[in-house]
Amino acid sequence: MTTRRLREYSQAHSELLEAARWYESQSIGLGFRLFEAVDAAIDEILTWPDAAPIVSGLTGQPVLRSKRVQTFPYRAIYFVTDTQIVIVAYAHVRREAGYWQHRVK
Repeated sequence: MTTRRLREYSQAHSELLEAARWYESQSIGLGFRLFEAVDAAIDEILTWPDAAPIVSGLTGQPVLRSKRVQTFPYRAIYFVTDTQIVIVAYAHVRREAGYWQHRVK
């Protein structure tokens, strides 16, 4: 079994922080619950990196996958290399589809 290191694009990290701040402003503790849900999704990605569905409509490398974040309307968009799992975006499901694609070109 290969152990891969997790890496996040800075834009992905920023959008997760922004989302957590917004949820926290709606209800105390909700931002923390978003972080917990994202951590659970990342644990699953680290355990089964090839299990999440491939993002449709894209060709070429890297192959991008999309892992649902439980309870929240977000998906972790990522790709896998020999040594890393790279988070490209924490995308809200109602935001413009593929807004993050330029990050991997």
